[in-house]
Amino acid sequence: MTDDEATSRRDDEAAAETEQDTGPATAVPDPAEIRRIGLANALREVTAPLHRRAEKAGVISDIVRGRSSRAAYTLLLRNLHAVYEAIERGLERHRDTPAVRLIVRPEIYRADAIARDVETLCGSAAAARAVPLLPEGRAYAAAVAESAEGDGIRLIGHAYTRYLGDLSGGQTVSQVLAKTLGLDVGMRNLYRFAGIDGLEAYKDDYRAAIDRAAFETDRPDAILAEAMLAFRLNIALFWAVQEAAGGAAARTPEPAPAE
Repeated sequence: MTDDEATSRRDDEAAAETEQDTGPATAVPDPAEIRRIGLANALREVTAPLHRRAEKAGVISDIVRGRSSRAAYTLLLRNLHAVYEAIERGLERHRDTPAVRLIVRPEIYRADAIARDVETLCGSAAAARAVPLLPEGRAYAAAVAESAEGDGIRLIGHAYTRYLGDLSGGQTVSQVLAKTLGLDVGMRNLYRFAGIDGLEAYKDDYRAAIDRAAFETDRPDAILAEAMLAFRLNIALFWAVQEAAGGAAARTPEPAPAE
């Protein structure tokens, strides 16, 4: 990493920390208020400061600014794969559990799609298996698995954070990856939802299901707390991936196009 890039990273981190530490802390509403305003709205409001931090963090900041590398993106995917596996195992475990059952949507599961992306980016299954799971990725997946214990209600916070992100901002990320890293559609399966007609209508339906979930549990506030944790875990992972891959300075040779 060059001195300029290191300075840029320190500036990004300082800006993120300043944004985190200034202003009043976001209060978690009580269950009655959550149901009144809607759980999806409450999730958006309480996670908004962390969402802004995540957009400026590590490898995600590099990607959206067009200064990342295939190696860094592949490392991010490998670590997110463990996270999605944990989310989807938890959702399947709780597919008949009140509240959680409302967001069990196999059509948006991403673990298999990510596995295909990693293998394609690496060129072989053996090379894909060699991409490391970082401590931050392991910690994120472990936190998801822990949230599936008991009634599993906290899984909703993780599902909200990841799936609505893929359906929303992820679509822009996909376009940036195509333009800046030359990734074809076979390397961007994470952001492809071929079985869904109309992403905006689907997102509305998903948010409505989240709202209904608040009426099937006496602990909707636990979902908010878990979503905030999920954003913090994402932020830690984004910085870790950037560090491990060498950040914006990492420019590994790209594989030659297939004949």
